[in-house]
Amino acid sequence: MSQFVERHAGALQLFFVIAVIGMALLLSISLRPDTSGPSAAARPTNTVVSIVTPVATPFRPSVRLNGVVQARTVTRVIPQVTGRVIKVSPAFRPGASVARGEVLFVIDPSDYELAIERTLAEIESARSELTRLEAEAAAEREIWRGQFPNRQIPDLIARVPQIAAAKARIHSGEAARQAAELALSRTTVRAPFDARVLETELDVGQVVGSTAALGSMFSIDSLEIVVPVSAEQRGLIGPLNGQRVSIMTPAASEGVVAGKLVRAAAALDERTRLGTLYVATESPDLLTVGEFVTVEINGEDAADSYRLPATALTSRDRLWVVEDGRLAGRTVQVLGREGEMAVVRVFDDADGVVTVPPANARDGLSVSPRGPGALATVDNGAN
Repeated sequence: MSQFVERHAGALQLFFVIAVIGMALLLSISLRPDTSGPSAAARPTNTVVSIVTPVATPFRPSVRLNGVVQARTVTRVIPQVTGRVIKVSPAFRPGASVARGEVLFVIDPSDYELAIERTLAEIESARSELTRLEAEAAAEREIWRGQFPNRQIPDLIARVPQIAAAKARIHSGEAARQAAELALSRTTVRAPFDARVLETELDVGQVVGSTAALGSMFSIDSLEIVVPVSAEQRGLIGPLNGQRVSIMTPAASEGVVAGKLVRAAAALDERTRLGTLYVATESPDLLTVGEFVTVEINGEDAADSYRLPATALTSRDRLWVVEDGRLAGRTVQVLGREGEMAVVRVFDDADGVVTVPPANARDGLSVSPRGPGALATVDNGAN
């Protein structure tokens, strides 16, 4: 027997494989649904979709952007004279506010007061010399007329060059006096405008020069908000004509500060390729340099727009419509959102907009929209 099994082992294995395959085929046939009955013939082959027919209504888009508070210019405080500091205002400290004309610090004026005294003495000396020379010139003219009545007195004898030199000394002395008085006035350093101090480490006793900055400050009126904006958002805002904006900042009592658009950058940012808008505010004292704020800008009125369920959008600006029983893709311009509704600019909506696109949506896909009795019209809130 064992010899028989060994001799026919291959045939037995082949028979076993054929038997397994046959049983599998019989099982698959028995499990196949019956497609010959009337229920299978009545089953639809098209995908059922729900559509809406939107109504065109006016809309004013609102654009929310993030910006950062900056100062147009930062002024470095550099004294114009050299000397030892003898007084520093308590307001000349980081974070403090100073008013225009307020004293920031004082440099020892002694050397500059002495310079004024020295120039005054030189002026008096030159005036005394001029008086003497004019008296001598008058005497020489009298003598000359007596001796040479028909001849013109030479300039040297009439002290003409000497008198001119004395007058020049007086003018030079006056200029030196004015320069010394100007230097003396500069020993008291004042705030050039209403400002906030960014930084300073100045203190009494320091010797300062006319080349080193002692601190920095910015004008409160120069504060503005720098707002990056994309091309799409820029299109929603429309032409810049000083639009009023709302600035959200926690420093305001109600959290909102009024402002307006003042200008746009002339070039795109080289790194981000975004444009830049500049916003000014009537309450700059409520802003802090470097602070991030949110700016809400009302855009240009859109005469006609559609309000559609947000579920209709399959991406940022893509949706589907039914056209002659088939799906057709549309790229739309999204103007904004109102709750669960997306507001888009009017487009060709064909036979209706698909509210929830099927997972296998593609151009030309045959669909069965819900019957006319089930068609819905989106409430656009039209007045």
